[in-house]
Amino acid sequence: MKRRWLVAGAVVVVLGLVAGGLWVFLPPDHRTTFLVDASESADFREVADAVGSAASNMSSDDSLALRRFGGTCDTPDTAELVPPGTGQAAKIGEAARSITPSGKATLLDGILAAIDDFAHVYPFRGSKTNRVVVVARGGADACGKSADEVRAIIDQHTTQAGVKIDFRFVGHRLTPEQIKVLNEIAAATDAQKPRLTKTSDELVTTMKEVSVPTELAVKEVKVSPCDSVTPDVLMAAHPLGSSAQRKSYYFDIKCQQDRYVFAKAQTDPQYTDTLLLDFELKDGKWQNLDSGTELPCGTIPKEVWKAWDFPCLVEPVVCRDTQGNKVIDLNGVGCPAALDIADRYKAAIDGGQAQGQGLFWESGEWSCSWPYEDGYAHSQVPQKCVNTDKMVVQLGDYR
Repeated sequence: MKRRWLVAGAVVVVLGLVAGGLWVFLPPDHRTTFLVDASESADFREVADAVGSAASNMSSDDSLALRRFGGTCDTPDTAELVPPGTGQAAKIGEAARSITPSGKATLLDGILAAIDDFAHVYPFRGSKTNRVVVVARGGADACGKSADEVRAIIDQHTTQAGVKIDFRFVGHRLTPEQIKVLNEIAAATDAQKPRLTKTSDELVTTMKEVSVPTELAVKEVKVSPCDSVTPDVLMAAHPLGSSAQRKSYYFDIKCQQDRYVFAKAQTDPQYTDTLLLDFELKDGKWQNLDSGTELPCGTIPKEVWKAWDFPCLVEPVVCRDTQGNKVIDLNGVGCPAALDIADRYKAAIDGGQAQGQGLFWESGEWSCSWPYEDGYAHSQVPQKCVNTDKMVVQLGDYR
């Protein structure tokens, strides 16, 4: 009996040592939550891409999480999309890009929930730093509490959590009034003054700077993915072929948002004078999306194509298809703009304001007409409106 008790005691001691060892070695040095404004926004993709870039720029040993806010003020409207964990930068980026923005900005709800996330024994807090990186986009907070109320509520939750949290705020494309509210909320968390950005490139750079722990900033900030793009890198991602007499090569390489690359290439054998290719950084590697003499727009944002100064091919979209009143967006102006110019052009024709047999009419950046085209009778050709960005809206079908 005595021996049995000795064995049981030894087992307890061993288990205690194992548990103690896990407690010492499992907690990460740094834990960071990205708190993202997912309220209604026309350019939310900029925020999602910046969050993904910042996450991929951090150490794989850091514990990272993603939480969103945005909805209504009646009830807390925030959700943890990716719980804390190491080695999940790609998961953070994917989850951010899958968000569908909606509702109003509910930043305070998001902050309180993010603080409460750190209140638990597990997932482990950072042994050196615990940080919340806030991206405010659709506004600062639409729920109208005073600065004193905000500070009192935040202090209460921070005390209950029992951990010091370093808040970093980034305001993207905010109005002066929204900036004022964000400054007040940042002050209530004892944070530094919010960093403000106006362009997608500024947002990406700023997010990287505020996300990396201060003591690791010099050591941890990595070379931009755009800086690493070379002909050899693209050749490894998408080989072009070569022979003893001639060699295939990439040239005119342009990179945007640390995520997209446009390049031209000479190939061997030479199928065309110049082959066009686009790439996207996925899971830390450049991967070819499309190649050819012309490129579809695909999932690459319009502003990227514009920065590349290259027109991509957009699949035509039928915005309206009623009897005798069909409107087609030929290359991506968007149905609201297409319907607006089509209706105004039709009204101008009906009002006798269009000039001549070609029904010429202009409004702002738009020029509309009923053109002649080779191979078609005039009655078979639909009317068209073209703006200064060469976006084309077609009224009707070829008959």
